[in-house]
Amino acid sequence: MASSISGRSPDAFWRSGFKGALLDLDGTLFRGHQVIEGAPSFVEALRTRGIQPVFFTNNSSRTPAQVAAFLSDLGIRAREDEVATSAQAAAAAIRRRLAQPTEWEAPVVAFVGGTGLEEALRAEKLDPRRARADELRAEWVHRAQAVAVGLAPDVCYGDLALLARVAHRVGWMVLTNPDRRLPVEDGFMPGNGAIGAFVQTASSAEVLVTGKPDVSFVRYALERFGLREDEVVIVGDNVETDVEAGKAAGVATVWVRSGLAGEVDPAHPPEWVIESVASLLPND
Repeated sequence: MASSISGRSPDAFWRSGFKGALLDLDGTLFRGHQVIEGAPSFVEALRTRGIQPVFFTNNSSRTPAQVAAFLSDLGIRAREDEVATSAQAAAAAIRRRLAQPTEWEAPVVAFVGGTGLEEALRAEKLDPRRARADELRAEWVHRAQAVAVGLAPDVCYGDLALLARVAHRVGWMVLTNPDRRLPVEDGFMPGNGAIGAFVQTASSAEVLVTGKPDVSFVRYALERFGLREDEVVIVGDNVETDVEAGKAAGVATVWVRSGLAGEVDPAHPPEWVIESVASLLPND
């Protein structure tokens, strides 16, 4: 077994009595389209020891089925019902805030984002309508009761104008994650937070964030999987999202240095700091 860089020993991880592990994906279990060495074995070790793996992602574009299929193709055993996305948390937050739908009409939600967000909204018995510039003055826009913003690389000015008008009228909007930038090989692209900032600035709406590092995403996962804070650990490569979410929620954290670079807060360090999930593999 490889040793941890700092914090508690890897052996202590398996003696901690965890019943669930919220696992970040890109940078923790895989990088791009390449599985990180030891990741499939680590997930199996969790299962063998009765620790529920939860594939916990800020990516709102993919559906849970797509996430599970992608992981399975990499050799990581995963089921659709073990995936928790920021899109699902966003849809649940909107459902809680709105009145119950009638038998005849579901609340209309104006959104931008991928199939994952659209499917999550439908699963909560909402009526998602994709914001499009050519529907800026459509009848349904005046009936929309909520706004959801997911990552939309092909979004245009008119699409965002529609969202801003609805958000201004209803007074609030939901952002699936606050990431300002997305790293790419030659630099970065604007992230979901940048799109949300455009809509919020134009509308002056209250913003509800459902992705990491917001504590609401952790609480969503805990409630959905029937877990308590002291029974859960978050494993991730991003100090600003994964570790901060765990600290805010009062759950144990593992910072995995196989993805993004970062610096931990010395006053509130993660319980484990390791090179990769392979460092946590048990001896047996």
